[in-house]
Amino acid sequence: MLKIHIKNLKLYGYHGVRDHEKKDGQYFLFNIEILIKDSDYTGRDELENTLSYSDVIREVKKINKSEKYNLLETFSQVLANRIMEMSDLVERVIVKIEKPSPPIDEKLDAAGVEYMLTRDDHKSRDIREFKQKSISNPGQNDTLDFNHTNVEELDTGNIKEVYLSLGSNMGNREANLKKSLELLCSGPDVAIMKVSSIYETEPMYIKDQNSFYNIAVELNISSKIGPFELLGLIKGIEYYMGRKKGAVRNGPRPIDIDILYFGSEKIESDILQIPHPGISGRRFVLVPLSEIAPDIKIGGSGLKAYIEKAHLPEKVKVISSFDIS
Repeated sequence: MLKIHIKNLKLYGYHGVRDHEKKDGQYFLFNIEILIKDSDYTGRDELENTLSYSDVIREVKKINKSEKYNLLETFSQVLANRIMEMSDLVERVIVKIEKPSPPIDEKLDAAGVEYMLTRDDHKSRDIREFKQKSISNPGQNDTLDFNHTNVEELDTGNIKEVYLSLGSNMGNREANLKKSLELLCSGPDVAIMKVSSIYETEPMYIKDQNSFYNIAVELNISSKIGPFELLGLIKGIEYYMGRKKGAVRNGPRPIDIDILYFGSEKIESDILQIPHPGISGRRFVLVPLSEIAPDIKIGGSGLKAYIEKAHLPEKVKVISSFDIS
């Protein structure tokens, strides 16, 4: 196999979850490895028989300049998929993106992510090929097609119990919730175990907007998917469902998905915190979650007891059961 290397490409960009990162920007380092199909180049000394690294660099610069990503995880996947699409000769792409001066108070050379995409993964990418889906307007005579994965069908390994909170207050709210779950469970490594009833909830932060429909979901996830991979998947679903970059924080949105718990993981990073730090103060999260996981404890109390003691003011009322059949 032939490998093409692009080493330490330094570009200025505006990626990150913090406001100053998007406003002021910073330098990023890109290291890319591209594996090309076996080929005998003897007598075939032509550029058309390989992939031009100049073309790859041009694509990286174009995407870096035109987009602002919250997550390097998402950015690396976008780049890997674009490079894979540039030529059928590409068998594997590894994209590494680093922040030489990350916004954390630690002494370190850099922080970043590395993502690998193979040709086989690219062909079977259920979630990343949203544009191939026939449903373009959730809620408009859609037929939802849940690909239910049984726990027994999950790839072997350490299965994680994961809890999510989902909300929608734009368009057909119930259809948005159903569509997002369909997308979540369309791959082989995610199984939906429980879904709460649908609750209509009062907006908590910006009051001048429509009420939300909220649910809580319990998933079983194969060890192939870690917390950051799940976060990247969620951000892709939110973007596909119409949540735009740069939208007003806590404003109207067709879908919002938060990771509440990921097994026993405890994560503190600039892009992900687990358990979710807002759980204890959000009635729209606590009430649906207490329906499917009443034994979860906050401050030593089960969820229902905690809700009674907390006296959180937001209005939450049950609308209907959630049918995923």
